[in-house]
Amino acid sequence: MVAAPLVHDPVKYKDFHVHHETYKIVSGHSVELTILVPKFLVENGELSEKTPIIAEFHGGFLVGGNRLFSPWFPDWLVELAFSRRAIVITPDYRLLPEANGHDILEDLSDFWKWFSENLETKLAGYHPEAKIQPDFDRILATGGSAGGWLISQSMFLHPEINIQAAILPYPMINLRDRFWAEKYEKPIFGLPTLPFAMVEAHLQNSPPNAVVTVDGDIEKVGGLTRIPLGVSMVQNGKFLDFFGRETELFPFENLPRAERVSPFVWVFHGKQDSAVPVSGSEKFVADIQKYQPNVDVRLDLQDGEHGFDTDDHLTIFEGWMKEGVEQMSAYW
Repeated sequence: MVAAPLVHDPVKYKDFHVHHETYKIVSGHSVELTILVPKFLVENGELSEKTPIIAEFHGGFLVGGNRLFSPWFPDWLVELAFSRRAIVITPDYRLLPEANGHDILEDLSDFWKWFSENLETKLAGYHPEAKIQPDFDRILATGGSAGGWLISQSMFLHPEINIQAAILPYPMINLRDRFWAEKYEKPIFGLPTLPFAMVEAHLQNSPPNAVVTVDGDIEKVGGLTRIPLGVSMVQNGKFLDFFGRETELFPFENLPRAERVSPFVWVFHGKQDSAVPVSGSEKFVADIQKYQPNVDVRLDLQDGEHGFDTDDHLTIFEGWMKEGVEQMSAYW
């Protein structure tokens, strides 16, 4: 993802009504989410059917990114929302290295609590003429890279949320792998090993107990600044020092005891991914088949680097993506 053009383009969301909300406050810092409502849903007047929901979680090594950074919000997801007449809800969350994995899990729990208790009321207030009713029986969770960690943890730790389908592009989930815990040559996006001193300097220059949930500006043209911190942490084998090592933080350890998993799970990954090893996706699919044999799980391995699905040529109306969406249609 660091190789993508780090210029935010708000035009990406021109066909949505964009609503920002605070779903929790930490040490006086607002942690926010955004609800995207396709404009045509409102323009058509009162809706006769409930509206499907897409919950989208952003990536960035759990270190960078933000909920509306347009280069990481793929065109195919916009196509999917429009074709299924769905609303999209996307949250920020606390970021490493100021936070840790348990902080992020706490944010995830609080997001889903807000989602269950407030989404319907908020939608009714935004567009009373449309009478939008979210369909809590038709929830799709999606998100690439670190977003895949948040989706898998949502499935395994929050069975009360009725996630019917999950799409995990190049998910960052096999965090016990030596890739995250050991220092050796890892040319992530072709970069040489970045000095760990940059992370140490960042922390020294940060206020005590800083809370960071947004990298960059979600509404102005600009890039991200924190991704090199994540690259350095991973290249130097320091990621788990900040993330944590407790069992609850690791999806592969939560899967065997999960009460419920989404009935449909779709994983896709670039074969040349230098930021998240493709072997993690292969293991994830194999473990789902082992522990949850009733789950319909699909794996697509394609040529490409990390974030390959953000290329504008990829569409849900052609090729392997069309096949995956058609397969998902039985569930969402």
